[in-house]
Amino acid sequence: MRYDNPQLVQRLASEYVLGTLTGRARRRFESWMRDSYQVRSAVWHWERQLGPLAEATSVVQPRARVWEQVLERTGGKAAAQAERESARARWFERLGLWRGLSLVATAAAVVLAVLLARTPTEVTPQAQQYVAVVNGPESQPLWLVRADVQQGRLAIRSINATAPAPANSYELWILPAGGAAPRSLGLLPTGTASVDTDLPVELRSLLASAQGLAVSLEPAGGSPTGAPTGPVVYQAAILSI
Repeated sequence: MRYDNPQLVQRLASEYVLGTLTGRARRRFESWMRDSYQVRSAVWHWERQLGPLAEATSVVQPRARVWEQVLERTGGKAAAQAERESARARWFERLGLWRGLSLVATAAAVVLAVLLARTPTEVTPQAQQYVAVVNGPESQPLWLVRADVQQGRLAIRSINATAPAPANSYELWILPAGGAAPRSLGLLPTGTASVDTDLPVELRSLLASAQGLAVSLEPAGGSPTGAPTGPVVYQAAILSI
């Protein structure tokens, strides 16, 4: 492996910061980083690029099924089940309920059946969220876009985006499936600004099947026609979370 290859340095540094470089490869890279200013500089570069993305991303509570799969794969589920059974056994022993267990279970089943018969089943839909990172020509992140279909909100944060000329504005477009005409998602902030606005109802259904997002350079204030009039300068894929 040639460690004097700049592209290799950048790739390994990005994987190191992301945490995908593991095991012996990570330890070798850390040893190399201690001896090379070039490698340390590459790591600092990726920390500056990826750090804002981590800060802009909120913590998401995993679904119950996802957490169960994590426990199954790590062996934690069996340990948790054993602990619950042990605690339950100790509880029964302390209260002396084991003699009436069958009667209690029967009564509980009857009560549950009555409640289910009286209460309609309600299913709470999972919130649909989408995220996109608009990168610049050197793969540096410029904007972080988050759309919450359930709440009807659109949040856009500028990360490294510089303002265009005073006579222009950046405008964000959703690219519907099937080659339909782009639909505007509004003007993009620059610098360290952010935007949190309503996501129109007619645009929410387009996100699931959209081909992606595009950024065009428009006259100040946005497109005067409702369609892109300037050049498309950036594009991004949409990911569901």
